[in-house]
Amino acid sequence: MLVLGVLLALLIVLLAIPLTIVFSIHRNQVTQGLIRFGWLFGLVRFQLTLPHDSGDKTEAGSTARPGKQVKAGSTQPRKKKRNVQGLFDLLRQPIFRRRTMQFIRDVLAATHARDLFFRLRVGTGDPADTGRLWAIIGPLAGLLRSIKTVDAYIEPEFMEPLLEIETRGRFRLVPIQFIVLLIGFLLSLAILASGFRWRLKDA
Repeated sequence: MLVLGVLLALLIVLLAIPLTIVFSIHRNQVTQGLIRFGWLFGLVRFQLTLPHDSGDKTEAGSTARPGKQVKAGSTQPRKKKRNVQGLFDLLRQPIFRRRTMQFIRDVLAATHARDLFFRLRVGTGDPADTGRLWAIIGPLAGLLRSIKTVDAYIEPEFMEPLLEIETRGRFRLVPIQFIVLLIGFLLSLAILASGFRWRLKDA
């Protein structure tokens, strides 16, 4: 028990040391980015380079695997549509939205963001679904623009499926503080009740 207590105390001390993250990420069909980490007051430094998306690497003359073909009458599109609709139903719940917005505010405050730029263009390929999605993420755009340290733009694309992201900035966060915020969010009554109602409706 003593050893376990010492290890737990050591883990808490390590998680209480600030972590600095400097990042630049861009996605337009493929994802590129560089994330630099600094920890232990600069003694530990490393970086992560985001690779290109694999995409469709089938070359001329290669044969496609039969298992990858979508058969006629497949239930995959129907299942995907149901999953998207279920997500919309969850995000439309006012109690879930309010708690999520509060979580985003708390996280941005805890990360001490500097020079944060965020631009997102998103479309589902279905104008009706995109409209419902925008009704949910539109307030998020307003929330981000209201924060002085964040330069944010979120735009809907109604005509085609699209996901374009451009973001960069600098965070300085205490890992244990972020972990406490995340646990508090996931175990909050608002999130648990919303998830329970969503599962009942999806069953």
